[in-house]
Amino acid sequence: MEHTYRMTVRGRFTNLRSDQRAQLLAEQNDHGMFSARFSPEGTFLYGPELVGYQFRYEVLVEEPSPDGAELLARMQAQESATTDLENLGYQGRIVEISAECVNDMRFRKGASQ
Repeated sequence: MEHTYRMTVRGRFTNLRSDQRAQLLAEQNDHGMFSARFSPEGTFLYGPELVGYQFRYEVLVEEPSPDGAELLARMQAQESATTDLENLGYQGRIVEISAECVNDMRFRKGASQ
């Protein structure tokens, strides 16, 4: 069975150099909460304090067991966040990974009205 998860990976920057801080601050408007969305390629978010960061992913997992699917989604999100942060040229440590199964969400008719 296919499961779709909205994954949020929270971390803390480590060993930011002054040039990295300057670059992050210059680009912060593109990475604030107003840019937050879940996508397969991930969204990189951080605040102007440059303490914590988030990656948000939409992860599809093919697994018969819901528990197994969530574990696989968590592992995939952790690997993606680690790789994406390294590819951006930053160091950090992951402090929390949260998962929300889209398949389990209940949508009320007219809820957005």
